[in-house]
Amino acid sequence: MEKEQRRLIDILEELEVELKKAYWLNERSTWYVLWRQFIAGIARGLGTAFGATIVAAVVFYLIAVLARLNLPVLSDFLARLVKLIKLRM
Repeated sequence: MEKEQRRLIDILEELEVELKKAYWLNERSTWYVLWRQFIAGIARGLGTAFGATIVAAVVFYLIAVLARLNLPVLSDFLARLVKLIKLRM
């Protein structure tokens, strides 16, 4: 058991050294770090835009389905909403 624990500690120490080397290799080049962060920001922005578009499309689709059912309460609400929007334009 003692031998296995020592071997595990050695492996973890080697891994720590290698991770530090990889970190410093990446951090040496400022432009590389800036480029990587720029690409990550673009990816986050596009993901947010696509996600919001899909959620909005689903919500509007559900509203359209409910409007086709011609429920009195929902129809009155949508009619008032359309009137308010037209007044503000």
